[in-house]
Amino acid sequence: MMTAILNRTIAPASQALDHFEVAQAKTRLLDNGIPFHSIISGTQPVIRLEIIFNAGNWYEEKPGVAFLSSKMLSGGSRNFPAKEIEESIALFGAFMELNPGPDRSSLTIYALSRHLQSLLPLILNIISEPVFPDKELDNLKNITIQNLKVNLNKTSYLANVRFKELLFGEGHPYGSSLQEKRILNSTKEDLSGFHKEYFNYNNCDIILAGNGTEDFFKLINNVFGKAKWNSSDRKSAKALSSFTPGAKKEKVIKEGTLQSSIRMGTGLFTISHPDYFKTFILIEILGGYFGSRLMKNIREDKGYTYGINASLICLKHEGYLTIGTDVKKEFTEDTLKEIKKEIEILRTIAVSNEELETVKNYLLGTFLSSLNTPFSLADKFKTIYFNELGYSFYDNYIKSIKEITPGDLQATANKYLIPDNFIEVIAGS
Repeated sequence: MMTAILNRTIAPASQALDHFEVAQAKTRLLDNGIPFHSIISGTQPVIRLEIIFNAGNWYEEKPGVAFLSSKMLSGGSRNFPAKEIEESIALFGAFMELNPGPDRSSLTIYALSRHLQSLLPLILNIISEPVFPDKELDNLKNITIQNLKVNLNKTSYLANVRFKELLFGEGHPYGSSLQEKRILNSTKEDLSGFHKEYFNYNNCDIILAGNGTEDFFKLINNVFGKAKWNSSDRKSAKALSSFTPGAKKEKVIKEGTLQSSIRMGTGLFTISHPDYFKTFILIEILGGYFGSRLMKNIREDKGYTYGINASLICLKHEGYLTIGTDVKKEFTEDTLKEIKKEIEILRTIAVSNEELETVKNYLLGTFLSSLNTPFSLADKFKTIYFNELGYSFYDNYIKSIKEITPGDLQATANKYLIPDNFIEVIAGS
């Protein structure tokens, strides 16, 4: 009996995605007032536990201190030296990440659900009673400086750093970067003081995602809910001046390189802005996915680069558009011209209904696939929680995708993709 050969030139049948159910996090307070958020789901017996503090670059008085304070949590605590921390985590087959960031810093543990209870006392001691040993601090500084030296030889790193410096200003927490002098000048006292001020029980959230039971709340409350370390108030953000519009162009010279790294963009807004959804969809069309206009033009048609993308980056207090690519140096000027041409086309010619439908289907499908795991659901929760939004944000997102028109996109392009406001950085030889 012969089986029919599949005709791969005919696309399979498709149907519209009309309903999305985003599983919501359950929020309770521990006995000492720490907000505890949980998404108990999934079939695999694993969990992700995050302890998140308002302790990013935004809060530091001395650049580099937030980064080093966070990374030094694994350097040793009152009850556990660095080696014992490493061995204890490995013993339970767990994995720990320390993630300093522009707005927040966090400690994240991935582990089997059955080992959560055993790991909790260790995690609490790590975050509440670090001792910042001199030897481990010197090691961290040396590693950080060596990594920095490697990055300073990469045109992509140089372009990213200078782009953010021009966008925000070198003294702004979003515009500052790690520098060897700043790393060396950070003292044990600086780190200890920052930890005491910002890594405290009144300034953190705990998020648990994965396979488990409601008993996990009791387990965490029995450990974290009884402790009051570094008594201090929950931190509110300091007020800082925003970026000012205006075109800026700069070349960062790195001799001997065969490629140029291009970074372009402009200041926009945060995720709570009323035009966020329209602008997000517009930027997706420009360079947000593999079938975007920049990819089709500069990668597929011209062959100038392997990849190019455009992204709307939304931090807690500011947001911006960034366009980035690495090209052979002889294609630098032609690539810049093509990027500007694609932006101008979006401003002057309405997107076709066919292209818009493709992008809508892509965004809806991508959103649906992002709801498959408890970890991704927790990430969805973090987006709205830390930006003081509700789950209606995702309903509005789906509604915006379905209802946006070519006219909306063209109007948005003319409102925000203003050439006179663009920053342009080229790093290379």
